[in-house]
Amino acid sequence: MSLRTRLIIVFLLLSVLPLSAVTFLAHRSWVGTFEAAAQREATASAADMGRRMERIMADVGRRMDRMFEDGDGRGGPGMRDRVAPMLGDTASLVERVELRRTVPAGRPTGPPPPPAPPEGARGRGFPDPDGPRFGGRGGRGRGGWGPPPDAASPEPAPEVIVVDVQEAIAEARRVAQTDVPPGDSGTPAAQTLEESLATAEEAARRAAETTSQAAADARAMRLQVEGRRVEIAVTEDGRVVGTANATLNLDRTLRAVFAFARSDQGEIPFAIDTRGALHNPDPEQRKTLESFGVAALGPAAADGRPRRAGDWLIVARKDPSGLIFGMARPIGESLREIRRASVRNLSIGLLFIALALVGVVPISHGMTRHLASLNAGVRQLAAGDFRARVPVRTKDEFGSLAAAFNQMAEDLERHQAMAVQQERLRRELELSRLIQTEMLPRSPLRLGAAEINGVSIPALEVGGDFFNYFALEDGRLALLVGDVSGKGVSAALLMANVQATLRARLTRSANLAELAAELDKSIAESTPGAVYLTLFMAVLDPMGYQLRYVNAGHNPPFVLHAAGGIEAMAATGLPIALYPGRPYEEAAVQVDAGDLLFFYTDGLVETENESGEMFGTDRLEALLVEGQTDGIDTVLQRIEQAARTFRGKAEPFDDATMMALRLDSGTRA
Repeated sequence: MSLRTRLIIVFLLLSVLPLSAVTFLAHRSWVGTFEAAAQREATASAADMGRRMERIMADVGRRMDRMFEDGDGRGGPGMRDRVAPMLGDTASLVERVELRRTVPAGRPTGPPPPPAPPEGARGRGFPDPDGPRFGGRGGRGRGGWGPPPDAASPEPAPEVIVVDVQEAIAEARRVAQTDVPPGDSGTPAAQTLEESLATAEEAARRAAETTSQAAADARAMRLQVEGRRVEIAVTEDGRVVGTANATLNLDRTLRAVFAFARSDQGEIPFAIDTRGALHNPDPEQRKTLESFGVAALGPAAADGRPRRAGDWLIVARKDPSGLIFGMARPIGESLREIRRASVRNLSIGLLFIALALVGVVPISHGMTRHLASLNAGVRQLAAGDFRARVPVRTKDEFGSLAAAFNQMAEDLERHQAMAVQQERLRRELELSRLIQTEMLPRSPLRLGAAEINGVSIPALEVGGDFFNYFALEDGRLALLVGDVSGKGVSAALLMANVQATLRARLTRSANLAELAAELDKSIAESTPGAVYLTLFMAVLDPMGYQLRYVNAGHNPPFVLHAAGGIEAMAATGLPIALYPGRPYEEAAVQVDAGDLLFFYTDGLVETENESGEMFGTDRLEALLVEGQTDGIDTVLQRIEQAARTFRGKAEPFDDATMMALRLDSGTRA
């Protein structure tokens, strides 16, 4: 996956996911807030309906109490005529009024005998002499009194008077229309009845508007309300003589209660009676309520927790009368509007993200373009092209990265050149070392009384040190020790050339000084002026124990005499080709059996330790004196070890070449 793609994916994840999470949380918050507000409003409406129901029942109870306070407390035919006027506005809400007298009136004298019922009045609230004493419906007639108590009976049966209020209202209207002459508006009583009937439909509205003081007075009355019954105690001379109750028409009562219920949001009020029956005066609304089972959800919601039924919120409250008042509020459309608003907000956010993405893509393209050029440069470097460079187009982090890459490529190019140079030098070193090794003697040499051996301690750079020994045709021993100026192949080649020349000419030249002068002239003519060499050239006669030599500017070798003493063979001329044309002298030294001759180059005495101190000739002489009687190999090893120990961890910068010769003391007569 490319970097550009990853950048785009990360941008989308860091923008779309938080936007979606915020939108989701906002939607949940809005829904919760709306549901809480709808619940509060519905709960308030249900409580308001309960309060209206209490006021209506209190008003009915208060009117009944006033009705029996104003009457004689005994009922009778006059009670039927007083019911509608006394109930007033609430008459249309009451189905019947029932008086149950537990203490007979006028006891012990008893009440007067009942009058004969008028013609046609039988069965309309008056007792039937030929029938039951409590009306024509098995003791529950619409009016009448019970028989006088029997003196022989200690506890007479209670008297029950039942008035069908709606039938009494209809009969009163019929009588009023029959007795009033045409054109007359009627007696004051008839007028009062007409006014009561005319305002019966407004009963609930005016009952609901009673003052708080009236409601407090109604609660102070001795009321008992149970579902659709309003019951009060009837008193006479300060004592309770019975009870009176009114049975309400629940449908008309609830219609009056629901008339003030909120409906601006499509709410549907409902009530559930003590039998679990659902009540709502509107058939369509009742059908809607039944469709989502509000009859079962209402009692469950009466515990104070609302219930959801699809797109409806059900809130209910249980009234002290036993009725459950509730409100079903539709919230589906509101929730869908909230969802639409959330989707709109999310869509707008995604639109802005898309617009931002349009700007991000070119930026990411520019970033990846810079990286692509860097990638191409890296590939060029990997292929070995250290001249690769990338353009620096900006001054930001990518520009800094491009500049750093170019600096790295430049450093690599320089290091590569150095590595090539070092490789070339390494190969020259190997070649020089090979040439030097091939020109050095491979083993010790014993010629007559003389035994000779040499060693070279290599440095990091190959110099022009050399030593050699070989027998001449006449039995003499040729000795060569030299040091060519310079390093590397050129010095090694010059050293090889010098050795070859000397090896060829020593057999034919008897004068070493002349040979040195010829070599000086030859090298000066064939090499650059800055090239020269130091040379110790000698010929030993093993039989005569005489050493002839020419020291052309070389470090003086030492002769350690067996009889005692040490002698240095000093220079007899300048280095070869340093100042061409200068003369050289030949010198001789007499040696004897048991003597030790030691030859060396400047790399030995100029060896430095870590403090920059040189090994020096004094330290070398002391070591030679100490090992004067030792074998040549022992002498060479001791001095080599001493030089290495002195140098320590310091690197040698020049070869250290040594050669030792000892004359056998047992060969001379």
